[in-house]
Amino acid sequence: MCRRSKKKDFEINDIPNENLNLNNDDQDYSTILYGYDDLKRDLQSKPIDFLKLHELQIEIGKLGEAYVYKIECEKLLGTNHMHKVDETKALEPANGYDILSYTRDGIPLHIEVKATTGTSDRFYFSENELGTAKRMKEVGLIYLVYFVKEIMSDNPILTIIEDISENKDYVFEEIIWKVSKNT
Repeated sequence: MCRRSKKKDFEINDIPNENLNLNNDDQDYSTILYGYDDLKRDLQSKPIDFLKLHELQIEIGKLGEAYVYKIECEKLLGTNHMHKVDETKALEPANGYDILSYTRDGIPLHIEVKATTGTSDRFYFSENELGTAKRMKEVGLIYLVYFVKEIMSDNPILTIIEDISENKDYVFEEIIWKVSKNT
């Protein structure tokens, strides 16, 4: 299933700035620039649009999945397993993982992708993902977490986490509860 990405050709045209005089000492730039305090106050007064924030998080997740898919295809280049990498698993969250890949020897890898634009070593992991990791371990399957930091940079940082359910380098903290009316 690995495929080549299509490169789009486009052209950027410079717009001449002949009439722009940045050395004009008479111009009052405070009319076109905002100060830090003004921008901060404006931003703090805006309500958080949780829908847009969630949509952005989804896009960052998709970008992380695309990055890992590319890495896996490159890793398997020249093997019989290159075309078996399956990123469609991400379309069904009930799977508990995002990408089915392989080692160069053909051993299946079940990969859950986590991505962030920042540098923090923190990510969210669902109860379903943790349960999937534990069940796969019990039956001898390999479940890996590919954690991609700085996904928007030119050089994202990829950490591959093995056996997340018992990895002593990571701590699980319950932060969400499902609440239902008692019937």
